[in-house]
This record gives sequence, C-alpha cells and structure tokens, in this order.
Amino acid sequence: MLRLYWANKTINYSVLILITLLGVVIPAWYFEQNTLITPLILGVIAAALAESDDSFTGRLKALTLTFICFAIAAFSIELLFNTPLFFALGLFVSTFSFIMLGAIGPKYASIAFGSLLVAIYAMLGAHESTNIWFQPLLLLSGAAWYYFMSMVWQIIWPMQPVQQNLATVFDQIGTYMQSKAELFYPVANLTPQPHRIIEAKHNASTVNALNTCKATLLNRSKRGHVDGPSDRFLNTYFIAQDIHERVSSSHYLYQDLAKHFERSDVLFRFKYLLETQARACREVAASLKVGNEYQHGDKSTLALDELQFSLAHLKEQNKPEWKILLSQLGYLFNNLATVEKQLSNISNPDAEKLEEGTLDDTNPHTLKAMWHKIKANLNKDSMLFRHAIRMSLALTLGYGIIQGFEIERGYWILLTTLFVCQPNYSATRQKLTARVIGTLAGLLIGVPLLTFFPSQESQLVFIVVSGVMFFAFRINNYGFATGFITLLVLFCFNQLGEGYAVVLPRLADTLIGCALAVLAVMFVLPDWQSKRLHKVMADALDSNKVYLGQIIGQYRVGKKDNLNYRIARRGAHNCDANLTSAISSMLVEPGKYRMAADESFRFLTLNHALLSYISALGAHRTRIDDESTHKLVLDAHRVIHLHLDALHKQLHAHREECEISSFFDPELEKRLNEWREEDESDVRMVLQQLHLIYRMLPELHSLATKFAVRVK
Repeated sequence: MLRLYWANKTINYSVLILITLLGVVIPAWYFEQNTLITPLILGVIAAALAESDDSFTGRLKALTLTFICFAIAAFSIELLFNTPLFFALGLFVSTFSFIMLGAIGPKYASIAFGSLLVAIYAMLGAHESTNIWFQPLLLLSGAAWYYFMSMVWQIIWPMQPVQQNLATVFDQIGTYMQSKAELFYPVANLTPQPHRIIEAKHNASTVNALNTCKATLLNRSKRGHVDGPSDRFLNTYFIAQDIHERVSSSHYLYQDLAKHFERSDVLFRFKYLLETQARACREVAASLKVGNEYQHGDKSTLALDELQFSLAHLKEQNKPEWKILLSQLGYLFNNLATVEKQLSNISNPDAEKLEEGTLDDTNPHTLKAMWHKIKANLNKDSMLFRHAIRMSLALTLGYGIIQGFEIERGYWILLTTLFVCQPNYSATRQKLTARVIGTLAGLLIGVPLLTFFPSQESQLVFIVVSGVMFFAFRINNYGFATGFITLLVLFCFNQLGEGYAVVLPRLADTLIGCALAVLAVMFVLPDWQSKRLHKVMADALDSNKVYLGQIIGQYRVGKKDNLNYRIARRGAHNCDANLTSAISSMLVEPGKYRMAADESFRFLTLNHALLSYISALGAHRTRIDDESTHKLVLDAHRVIHLHLDALHKQLHAHREECEISSFFDPELEKRLNEWREEDESDVRMVLQQLHLIYRMLPELHSLATKFAVRVK
C-alpha cells in the first residue's frame, strides 16, 4: 500500500515540494531571518514551474540555461526598475523573446515561463532590495535549492517519470476501451454519433498520454535510439501503440450489428470482453506505477473463449441473413484476440520486438536548428508569435497602469496576466474563472487564519502546507491551486508585517490582471477557433490520407511497424485529437465567433469514423499475393486518395466548389461489393473497409462546401 501511494505522481511530487519548502523555512526561522523567507520561496516556486522532465545529463544542460535566463530576468529588473521608460521597453522585448524561445520545444517554453515569473517576483520585492545583488541572489538561491533536491530525487528514482507516464497511457487506453464497449449494447435504433464524439474525446486523451510518454522516452534517448533501463519500457510503449490502433479500429456499421443481433447475447459478450480488457489495462497501469511485473489474469481469456463458442453457435444456425454479419464479427473477434495476446506480452515486451525500434526525434539539437525553429514562427500565422505579441502588450500595458495610477504592490496585475493570458480564448476563460474564484476564496479563508493564528510558527506551517497544496492541485484543479497560493502570499507578506495590507490590493490587482488578459485575447491578434477550424479539418483529412497510403503499401510487402508507418499513424491520431480540441474550444467562445456547431460535430464524427476504418486496415495488415485483388485495392485507394486530397485543398483554401466528377468510378462501388462470396477473409476485410471509406466521401464533400459557404 505504501508503494502504491508513493507511486502516485501527485503524492510523490508533493513530498519533494514539502522537503524543499521545509529546507527554506526551518533555517530562516531558526536564524530569525524572516525577510529571506518570501524571496527564497518565490525562487522555489519559479524553479518548480520552469522544470521539465529530462535525463540526468539533459537536466544539467537545461539547468544551465535556466539559471542564465533567471539571472538575466532578475538583474534586468534591478537595473531598470527606477527608469520606467526603459523598464517598459525591456519588459516588452524580454517577454516577446522569452515566449518565442518556446518555439524550440516544450522544455524551452517552461524555462521561458519561469523566467518571466522570476522577473515579476523580482518586481514584487524590488523596493525592499538594499542593493542590486540582494533580491536576485535570493531568488536564484531558492531556485538552486529546489533543483538540487529535484536532482537528488532523480538520482534515487531515475525511471519513475517513465513508469508514471506509461501507466497513464494504459489508464487512458482502458477508458477508451470502456467507451468503445458502449457501442456493443444491442439496442434498437442505435445512433452512433454521440458515442463517436465521446470516443473522439477519449481518443484525444489517449493520444496526449502517448505523446507525453514518447517525450519522456525521447529525453532518455540518443537521437531517438533508446538504450539501457528505458529499453524495456520502450517495447511496452510500442505494445501500447499497437493496442491503441486495434482499439481505434471499426469494422462495420454498429447500428446494423445492433439491429440484427438485438436478441442474441453475442454483442453483450463483445461488450464484456472489452470491459475485462479495459480492466486489464488499468491493472497494467497499476503494476507499472509500483514497478511490479504484470501478471495477466484469466478473466479476459475466458471471456474470449466464451465469445468464440457463442460465434460458433451462431454459425451453426446457418441463417443466410447472418452470413455477412458473422464475417464482420469474426474480424472483430480476431482483432480483440490480438489485443489479448498483446496484453499477455506485457510481462515479456521483448517477445515481439520491432525491427526498427526507434522514436521519431523532431527536437532540434544544434543552435542552427533551434534558430530555424524560432524563425519559422516569426510570422502572424504562428499561434506562438501571436501569443508573444499579445502577452508583451498586455504586460507592458499593465506596467503602464501601475505607473500611471501609482499603484503600490501593483505588480500582482502582471502576475495575474501572466498566468491567465493563454494562447486561445477558451483556455484563458477557464483560467480566469478559476483565478478569480480561487483568489476570493483564498482571501476569505486567509484573513480569519491570520487573526486566529498570529504566532510566527503557526504561520510558517501554513506557508509550507499552502505551497505543497498549490503544486498538488496545480494541474488538476487550478481554482484550488490559486486559493492555496493566495494563502501562501498572505502569510509570506505577513512575515514582513504587511499581511492585512495586501488583501484588498491582491483582489483588485487580480481583477485588473484578468481584464487585461481577456482584452488581449479578444482584441490583439485573436485566435478564434472558427477562423482556423477549416485548416484543422484539412490537416485531419490529409493525415488520414497519408496513414492510409502507408497501410496500402504494406499489403504488397507485408506488415512492418517501421518508423515511417508509426509517424503516419501518430500524425493521423494527433490531427484527430487537434480537431476534437478545436471544436470543443470553439463552443466556449462568444456566440458571434462560433461556426456551424452541428456540422462541426458531424465532421468530427465522420473524421473519427474514417480514422477508425483506416485503423482497422492497419490492424489487419498482411501480405496479399493475388494480382487482380491488388489492382482493385489500388484502384479504390487511388480514387479515395484523390477525394481526400481534393477535400484537403478545398478546406484549406476555403473554396466553395470542388471539381470531383472525374474522381467517381461508377463501377468501383459495385466491384468493392463483390468480395462477399468469393474472396478470402483477409481480402474481404480490406475491400469492405475501403468500401466503408468510399461511402463516406459524398457527405464529407457536402460538409466541406457548407463550411466554405458559412465562412464567406
């Protein structure tokens, strides 16, 4: 039980924060240096927020850059603090530069955010600084102490981030499987669209978990080649990818299966098998977290056996109307049988090691490559560039308000703007609501606590507890996190004799900072999702086209999970996740900026169904030797490829019309339907999936035209 608690990411990280804060508070209290507590703790907070996962050597390099950026930020505030004009200019330029640093990668984006945070923390204490060195050195000392403890943590538990992120992947796959199981509930008049939308959301969460895990493994690799302790986890990651592809696949129209087998138990057995495999995935996650070897149970194996007996019994009925449908259930059974095999291989991930077991490393490793990344984002079409301009103007305007109205302690305005102003309206609105409610709650709770616990020792306890709880809730509940950080601020400033004095200013500054963030997001190069949704849709179809092309090529040479195939597969799933996120964000935006909500959801449903049909082709890849079959497959793929390419160009350019009459082959649909009686099962499955994709194309064209008309 203790190992299970220790394996919990939040608990583990909270213990690290607790030890770090105690290492600051106890010495300062013992030597009666109360004025040092606040800047040291702020340094710890900035360092923790700027940290990102990496290998030991990678972290040393990142720490070097972090301290350089922190030092530049802190000392520049001290140098320019008394010259407002140069201070405002420096604030604009440094904010823009730090945010554009994030173009290199997530690690650099975290360092950039931490550097801006250090700059604002230096502003908060600049009036207390006795010389140019005092405040910056204390902030850097707090950061250094946190990083020292974090490095010790990594030396003792070097593989824990990999285990935790891989466990999250299997947890998400389990949730995705559970949502898939709901489609096998045999009700009359089944409407799959609501299920597809829920599936798309769970798929997006799974894709995000896979990407995070991949980044963790890449950090421990050499240009994509993973060796040493991470190698075993890499093979488990590849198993997770294969299971995800198989779970993503769809072999037939679920409403037809529900209609024909609503009085049979076979669909219930499929549902039960998926549910037991979902539980197995969660058990894999639990084993990974604590570092135990996973022992695959027999529940899902028995469920698979019972399902096989049920299918055999249905075949014995010899009902002609069931013949085709039983073939579909057979494909489903084979797919889930392979999932079962992969789950049983978790304890021995080397059993089916990939020939090309490398990861796609797109991170820049030279200064030239890093500059190219930044340069590529120096245009108004880049979301990062727009966010950098927006944030720079908002912070500079906030500083102008502080100077113009001579607001004492007004730098909380900048701090609030930094946290609340996000790259899009949806994320900003979410942060704003949580920030205001959290700040208000923190002040309402904090003032009585200041009154009832006046002793320094009790307040130091609240400082430590508040700091730990801030980081515990920072990711999952930003409102709670804001409430606790507000308590920490109150008690920190009370150490300087200003506890009650910051209550009203803190609330007023929070409201002003939130207002600046919202105004910036709405009026400075705004990123309304409806304006870019057509490009996200175009990218989703294009990535599906590339993924399908990789699969069709392997029906000639046989199944190969090479790097190019895995890149295409991940690209298709990433674009599907981006489409889900973009539509969800659009629905939160003001009404005049929303566009065709019903059509957007329908497009999301069709794109996810398209990805599911392609995934089924990918899951059943095998070599087909019959030349006539190959010609039919290639003819069908050529037509589908032309349609998807035309849809991509139409959506990307917002053209109202798309000439497609030359693409349609009137005989193709008939030829794709002829598989049912005479072909082998593998051939029937391939042609069936291509037929399902072909049937979707007219509605996709119709929706693409509607989007072009709506926007114009």
